Amino acid sequence: MAEEDSCAPGLVDFPDEKAQLESAFQAFVAAMHNPLYSSEEQRRLRRMLIASPYARRLLEQHPVLLNQLAAAPTPFVWQPEISEDKFLAALRRHRQARMLQIIWQDLRGPGAVDETVQSLSELAEESLSAALDYGQQLLHKRHGSPRDESGAVVPFVVFGMGKLGGQELNLSSDIDLLFVYGASGESDGPMPLDNPSYFQRLGQWLIRALSELRAEGFVFRVDMRLRPFGDAGPLCVTADALEQYYHRHGRSWERYALLKARPVAGDLAFAEEVWQRLQPFLYRRYLDFTALAGLRRVKALMDAEQGQASQDIKKGLGGIREIEFIVQSLQLIHGGRLPALRERNTLRSLDQIATAGLLSNGVIATLQHYYRLWRRVEHALQMVEDRQTQTLPSDNLAWLRLACALDAADPEMLQKEIEDGRAQVHEIFLQTLPVPATSAENDAAQIAWLAARNAIEDSIPDAWGQLVPNAHEDCWLALRHFARNRRVLQLSQRGQARLDTLVPGILRRLANASAPATLLNNYLRLLDALLGQAQYLALLAENPHWLGRLEDYLESPWLTQELIRFPSLLEDVLCGRSAAARDWPQLFSEKEDRERDLEERMDLLRRFKNTEMLLMASAFWTAKQDVAKLLPELSDLAGFCLQRALPWAIEAMLQQHGALPGYANPPFAVIAYGKLGGREMGLASDLDLVFLYDAPPELESSGRIPLSAAAWFARLGQKLIHILSVLTRAGTLYEIDMRLRPSGQSGPLVSSLTAFRKYQRESAWTWEHQALTRARFLAGDTKLGQQFAELRQEILCRPRDRADLAQEIRSMRQRIAREKPVPKEQFHLKLSPGALLDIEFLVQFAILSFSADNPDLLRVPSTHEALLTLGELGLWEQSAVAELEGAWLALRDAENRCWLRLQAPALEQDDPQFAAVQNTALQVQEWTTRLGLAPLEE
Repeated sequence: MAEEDSCAPGLVDFPDEKAQLESAFQAFVAAMHNPLYSSEEQRRLRRMLIASPYARRLLEQHPVLLNQLAAAPTPFVWQPEISEDKFLAALRRHRQARMLQIIWQDLRGPGAVDETVQSLSELAEESLSAALDYGQQLLHKRHGSPRDESGAVVPFVVFGMGKLGGQELNLSSDIDLLFVYGASGESDGPMPLDNPSYFQRLGQWLIRALSELRAEGFVFRVDMRLRPFGDAGPLCVTADALEQYYHRHGRSWERYALLKARPVAGDLAFAEEVWQRLQPFLYRRYLDFTALAGLRRVKALMDAEQGQASQDIKKGLGGIREIEFIVQSLQLIHGGRLPALRERNTLRSLDQIATAGLLSNGVIATLQHYYRLWRRVEHALQMVEDRQTQTLPSDNLAWLRLACALDAADPEMLQKEIEDGRAQVHEIFLQTLPVPATSAENDAAQIAWLAARNAIEDSIPDAWGQLVPNAHEDCWLALRHFARNRRVLQLSQRGQARLDTLVPGILRRLANASAPATLLNNYLRLLDALLGQAQYLALLAENPHWLGRLEDYLESPWLTQELIRFPSLLEDVLCGRSAAARDWPQLFSEKEDRERDLEERMDLLRRFKNTEMLLMASAFWTAKQDVAKLLPELSDLAGFCLQRALPWAIEAMLQQHGALPGYANPPFAVIAYGKLGGREMGLASDLDLVFLYDAPPELESSGRIPLSAAAWFARLGQKLIHILSVLTRAGTLYEIDMRLRPSGQSGPLVSSLTAFRKYQRESAWTWEHQALTRARFLAGDTKLGQQFAELRQEILCRPRDRADLAQEIRSMRQRIAREKPVPKEQFHLKLSPGALLDIEFLVQFAILSFSADNPDLLRVPSTHEALLTLGELGLWEQSAVAELEGAWLALRDAENRCWLRLQAPALEQDDPQFAAVQNTALQVQEWTTRLGLAPLEE
């Protein structure tokens, strides 16, 4: 026959089969009555006859199937009274018809592979469901229904594992199954069976129905080795036995197998119950790097079996299995914390990994491209004779057949593409699952650690001098003390092995450290805190490249202290997740919804805040974020926590004291002052708050312990302060300062709006109006918040005499200087002349002076924003704005860096920054004079 134009190998390339192929093609074309078979589809038919002798034989045996190739699949239908033999024959014939359709579909091209694996998985599920229904019908006639001790019918489910679970079967896959039933008991039929025997027979029937080779072939080969205890275990297990097995005996590789487990037939509601019970074994709530060692063992066994030069597209280097291992490793590590990763399908899992940012988009695209290509290659190899093979061809004719199936023009170019692709995938595999480097016998770090571990030498070993040139004796003694620590000696063998990998890696880094003694001390303190938490030792041991990133944080005593207090923060810091306020509601609500107890919520909110604050602090410390961004983010985090806590306090009040009649929501508002009010909180800032309410004070609540409105809101304020400041296992949330309320500490904790308005209008001191410049509504009743904003506008827009105002502000500044004196040999970043307090007072002086004619000054309560607005409105010259802004940012930066060093916010004369800060202070003092507020005299 004449070859159509084609880039793929044709019949002429298969001389031994040409006559048979040509005859079959002519016969099939003549039988094709379906107009849908275009010339392109006839070309695909030629490729099908070449690529799949198995499909060719099926079409020769059953020509009727020819005109069904492109038809929509029809479901398998069987009559309830059909005999067993006829049922099994019909099931196999249905499989033959569907396999032809799926091969035809797969040959459509690269875009068909997703549909192919889905169709094959659906065929397996359909076949399983039909066989299960028929088998249950057979057993019911003779043995009745299985029941538990209470008389309820016992459920049964079939879990598909491996590629069936992932809905990605290949053309000749085994199907890995797991049979689970509800409970022990006995069936209720004429010939009763105990439930283990009943379900044993049902399982045996399912296996035979699918895998028995008959005249019509088989449906699917069945593999049951993934059940508990493998071939030595019972064929079917109860849900209780399954859970107990995994939690007591489950091995690492069984976690990988469970990743894809999915109910495919039987009682799906029961399956969901079983699945939830297995989640704690499968996914850990922390970053689980302990999973990698087990996965490497599986891969090593596979490599030993295949050999480095394996031509297996599934198990060889860079093949399907390596892509699956990349996906599974990231799922096991991160799936406990990122539920979106708990996807069974490999390609969809890669999409979720990309969304989570765990691999770059380029790497994801490479893996998805080659995964699809490897699956097409796998299908092309298997469609030849419907045999389970993934071995690439070893002769030219087989490569020609493979190229024909893939519609490739040149077998040699295809071979080259496969080689290059496997190399790329293997490189990604090695980067994702690095094999820990083994130290040479003469490696100084290894020798020093072994000497410390085994107390070989009382004196400093020579190897130590190679690591730390000055051979610090204190460092050596600290290492020996750690190595001989009772908690180190009591570690499991696996824990000891992790330290044997991790500590030498740390020691090698000391030679390049600017302060090796401090760095080693911080490392050892951190490791000591991690000894009881294997997952974090594994995290560092499995990721030695993260030690450099960790050292950035260990240079900060505060960051080191926080990591030691809360080791779980390591996960977020080292994995590079950045804090983003837009994510906070989702991040916290997912956890909060699982914990309804108030104490647990308080702990969760503290851990959440600790994590986010550490992320911000570490980004600032490592210069990834400047102070201008840090301060608003810290303030927004505090606001978020307060807005979360207030409803909890209200809920507690409603439960104990009831609601206030006439109010759907309590008319209560939290007003933020100071640095929180100005969105300029530092790492060490507390929360300056004022509480307001607006209800008749004598109104009484409706609960079992009624309170007057005044007492109700006072108790609400106390409850909120308790939630925010009490010490729990996770620390405190924030320190609360209520001294800015009317009349200070002598005034009531919560003020009525009427009393607050009267106080501000008639009794407030100038310094209290200064504080009002940085006040804003933060949480609670929005109507009350608006009323506060209107009052603030009214008070701050009053006309004022600038000279009198300047004198009052200077007097307050001098009073602070007398009460909090700073030694002359120091520069206090807040209190010294020309420091932060002077800039804040100068800005507040300008706001109180100019707001009557320039209300835009009150748009935002931030010192920084007010500085810029004074320039925009032309009230200050731009050079003043630029220099004062620069001074404020520099001082705030230094203030927060002092905190991260656990130093007081004061610089000594020998500090390298002392001279620069003094010059900045002189500029501030000069502008204080020029802008109408005489500076503080030293």
